Amino acid sequence: MGEINDYSYNIASAEKTIRLIELLAETDGELSVLQIAKRLDTHSSSADRFLITLQNLGYAEKDEHTGKYRLTDRLLKIASNLVTSHPLTVRYLDVMHTLAYTFNTTTHIMAFYGLSTITIHKDLQTQNISYNNAFFDPKRQHYCSAPGKLLLSTLPEDSLSEYLSNLKFIKYTNKTIVSEKELRENLELIREVGYSVHDEEWLNGCLTVAFPLRVYGQIKGAMSMMCSIDRKDEILSRRTLADIKRMLIEPEI
Repeated sequence: MGEINDYSYNIASAEKTIRLIELLAETDGELSVLQIAKRLDTHSSSADRFLITLQNLGYAEKDEHTGKYRLTDRLLKIASNLVTSHPLTVRYLDVMHTLAYTFNTTTHIMAFYGLSTITIHKDLQTQNISYNNAFFDPKRQHYCSAPGKLLLSTLPEDSLSEYLSNLKFIKYTNKTIVSEKELRENLELIREVGYSVHDEEWLNGCLTVAFPLRVYGQIKGAMSMMCSIDRKDEILSRRTLADIKRMLIEPEI
């Protein structure tokens, strides 16, 4: 039986199919057969067969006016099923709602995948549109985000160094971390105390605290709690932090 990372066992057609699905998902709008063939580095007739197969299975559809292909909502259904059965959903969804109500905060469950933080659930108790919209701004970097810094604190040194080598620090506020030394010191503090804080580092007036979520003891995501900065002393009090950590102990499944 082949090892997971032994790529000699990969089936080329399966690889190309997955890459095709990823390509269609990553692209705004639609792609033609020729565009897809070029990006997949394959002949147009081969790309056409892959597309027809996906179309026959209900995963892609062709616009009869433009001749271009796009993904169908069948993948949304698969994604919905994945979120419903996700280990973080099973373990922490009820806790998220309890935390949001108890502490009157906008609360999110974030899954970690590589260098991505993926929001899979949210409870918008804090009805502040600027906070809620800003939370999902795709331009925000991990170094000025509570869940982002928590993710960075879990990376092995080689992955962290690679991230830092490609990072351009931008000073969004007077509290934004703008040096590798300062960021590394903050990440070490996160590992020590077991949570991460966004203290107006990206958005003035906003406090966010992120706590690790574990699956079988391994950190797989974060519970992120967001509120107004004027509640900083309350949320970061020793008692409140201890209460939240206690609620986030991984349940036995």
